Amino acid sequence: MKDTVMLGKNWLKSIKGQPNLIVWDALLLIPVVLLLLIGFVGLYSTSLPDSLSSSNFLRQVVWLVVSLLVVWLLRWLHPRIYYAQAYRLYAFLIFLLLVTYLMPAFSGGKRWLVLGPLSLQPAELGKILIVFAIARYLTDYQKYLEKFLYALVPLAIALLPAILIVGQPDLGTAIIYLAVVIPMMYWSGISTFYLFIILAPLVSLITGFNFYTFSAWMLVMILVLYFYRTQPRWGAVVFIINTIFGTLTPVLWNRLQPYQQRRILTLMDASADPHGAGYQVLQSRTAIGSGGVFGKGLGEGTQTHLRFLPVSDTDFIISAIGEEVGFLAILVILILFSWLLLRMLDRASTTQYRFASITIIGFTTILMIHVFVNMGMATGLVPVTGLPLPFLSYGGSFLLTCLLLVGVTHYLLTGEA
Repeated sequence: MKDTVMLGKNWLKSIKGQPNLIVWDALLLIPVVLLLLIGFVGLYSTSLPDSLSSSNFLRQVVWLVVSLLVVWLLRWLHPRIYYAQAYRLYAFLIFLLLVTYLMPAFSGGKRWLVLGPLSLQPAELGKILIVFAIARYLTDYQKYLEKFLYALVPLAIALLPAILIVGQPDLGTAIIYLAVVIPMMYWSGISTFYLFIILAPLVSLITGFNFYTFSAWMLVMILVLYFYRTQPRWGAVVFIINTIFGTLTPVLWNRLQPYQQRRILTLMDASADPHGAGYQVLQSRTAIGSGGVFGKGLGEGTQTHLRFLPVSDTDFIISAIGEEVGFLAILVILILFSWLLLRMLDRASTTQYRFASITIIGFTTILMIHVFVNMGMATGLVPVTGLPLPFLSYGGSFLLTCLLLVGVTHYLLTGEA
């Protein structure tokens, strides 16, 4: 344990005494600035014909100023703070999530902390704090991760806040808390066989809907266990656990809310419920398709401004942009996101400091999941989960989180300058 903790301490010493001079990485900054500009153009257009003073556009401008101020203030924090205080920040997150249960309900959930005129969603900022805690553990216990029980701890770290978030309820954010763990574990060097064992129950749940798919999956599992020469007793335990998860599928399905069931069912055929669960997806596809290559022009989107397209400034902002600016704009957005994510991956792979590298992988995963799921929602490839699009969708807490993901990524590496 002493040797593994030194990995983190070596990183702290390496940046100790560095001048507090921040030179921004242009390759990291440029795509963020361009995405913000596109996002504000889209929000301005979707806010029409509302007055500027009452529009989400103006509120987002205020949040942008606040977010940039917070990111700028973080430059005065030494990067060692993120490693040293990771567990305390995690405990603070749990405390904030518990406090939300004492807050009045808003829009059918208790997700916000109300601080006078300001409402803050702790689960959004918690995405950053959960990454710090997991990265700290994977840094300190590097030499112990070859043992399966030690490899399970990161999942447990993410599971506790995820359960609290599900109760708010906010299933989409809870999924991110759990999904971010696997890439971080893989990047830290945990055995791919362990990752297979951890993910297997989820696959068993999904395949449990059909006897033949579940049987095929169990056959694959047996072959994998045999290939890795798993001890018979442990192989039997894994097999039994996954069998139980597969048989639990109908029970868990019946415990889903009706609207959640409809969202999953309409994933296969949105037209099966065009006025219900499939309405959002159908309107989104119509908006994107009607925009063509170059769009109808700003403020000219009929699906958006006649209010056929729901939540056009948050969940379906990409559909509104596609209708008014065209498929070309969507292509540019995809290129910018690819640029940003690849740059973050490059920084994670080139830094010699384990904590910083694993943390950046976690941040990259968060952004990647948001982009994939949001784009998938707009086109009907994934169920509607309410995950916004980074830097483009309306939402103060989410904008702050996205800018912090990029800002902290840079600050973690300033010690190498």
